[in-house]
Amino acid sequence: MTEPVAYRVDGTIYNNINDAEFAVREIKHLRDMLEADNGLIRKLVYIEPLYTAEQLQPRVKMTQAEFDELEISLINAQFDYSELKKTIEIVPDMKWFVRSKGIKKSDGDGDEFYAWLIDISELYPSYVFSDWNASAIQFDTKEEAEKWTNPLTEAVQLPVEGE
Repeated sequence: MTEPVAYRVDGTIYNNINDAEFAVREIKHLRDMLEADNGLIRKLVYIEPLYTAEQLQPRVKMTQAEFDELEISLINAQFDYSELKKTIEIVPDMKWFVRSKGIKKSDGDGDEFYAWLIDISELYPSYVFSDWNASAIQFDTKEEAEKWTNPLTEAVQLPVEGE
């Protein structure tokens, strides 16, 4: 979690934590000097964080392919997008796969091999054991992948960038 970028102290907003802390000390000092509470219970003065930079300017999430397409269109439009690039977060393209869940093989180096669904054209689906198989069938939705699961397999979502 990131630090807040604005704070409220006794109704006044500050953009700097040091200024907010100084305001708290000043308010307490002035109340002590003026004896403003007259023996009554004094209202507490505290720093209230308001919001973070991410809340002010949320980042747009897009895949590398979507970003490349946007970049080409902005370059062709001769648009300066240097500030826009700061608000974009590249996320990997995710797809769904079907793999074995309880059946794993290990090669002794700690690598785990799963059976990946690689063919559904036959009456019975075909699987191959691998740590990762580029020929594994990719599904766009979890529902599509779950149609091909059975009690020994599971649908998993994994990034497919740089297959």
